[in-house]
Amino acid sequence: MVETQAVNTTYEPFSLEPEYVETNRRFVERPDLGRVKRFLDLACGNGVVSQLLLEAKPEAHLNGLDYDPIQIDLIENRFTDLGYGVRRGIELTEDVVGGKPVLVFGVGSADTLPYPEASFDCVTIANAIHMLPDRQKLLCAVRRVLKPGGVFGFNTSFYAGTFPEGTHQFYMEWLKRASQRIAERSRKRVEEGGLPIRRVRGTTHRAFQVRWLKPEEWSEELAQTGFQTADVHEREVLLSGRSFAAVGAYAGMAEVLLSGYPVEEASFALQSTAEEAVSSLNLSAVPRNWLEMWATA
Repeated sequence: MVETQAVNTTYEPFSLEPEYVETNRRFVERPDLGRVKRFLDLACGNGVVSQLLLEAKPEAHLNGLDYDPIQIDLIENRFTDLGYGVRRGIELTEDVVGGKPVLVFGVGSADTLPYPEASFDCVTIANAIHMLPDRQKLLCAVRRVLKPGGVFGFNTSFYAGTFPEGTHQFYMEWLKRASQRIAERSRKRVEEGGLPIRRVRGTTHRAFQVRWLKPEEWSEELAQTGFQTADVHEREVLLSGRSFAAVGAYAGMAEVLLSGYPVEEASFALQSTAEEAVSSLNLSAVPRNWLEMWATA
């Protein structure tokens, strides 16, 4: 009987890839964080960017917010292992334990922030702003909780300009091979007396339903909510086949790239064909552009 091999469909494997960590490290290094006493890391996930922020400013306190309770479990484990005192919720604390600031992580949406006005010196949302359907709602929420003169930063690889010239061929090849992998597995199931793997349209989010903005359009959006763009940078990142396999397995990506298929099947197909697609084009890595922006309140 054809079985789907165990696939980690969380974002964690991709977030631990060296290319991903280094890209976010460079993002965090761009602004001057010397005056920051309190961070808010939105869509904090398993804590990669939160940790980089604290490495840049070790004495600062940090709150993190993520919509997924599983991510809060992961980030709590990460910082507990690093020797931090960790609490759950939304409190703003100045407590210090063992010489390290106590960190607080809660479950919630990035565009509905449960914090008092002017609570933070720096707010970040890394690798996730493209997922928010209402940009103005998000930016207004961030503006409200930032102190006057505070900084807001985000990065994303889903914007108008993310694909360097000539890279579309890789994505076409990857999707072709992944679709073929699902078709092969479906045929084998039928041959063994099972049911085919069916694609049901309209059961998942429409692919890339939030329009990707140009950098100058993001600056306009920021200006409309009282921000002043301080830094715009486009960073080319070389992603290996292993990195694409990790991000392809992520359920959020799989349900977009192969929408309508069972997520486990889509994740497995994308994971198992990514390195094949890269090597078939005689490449060792594929470039992708990340947009990094910092603004002041």
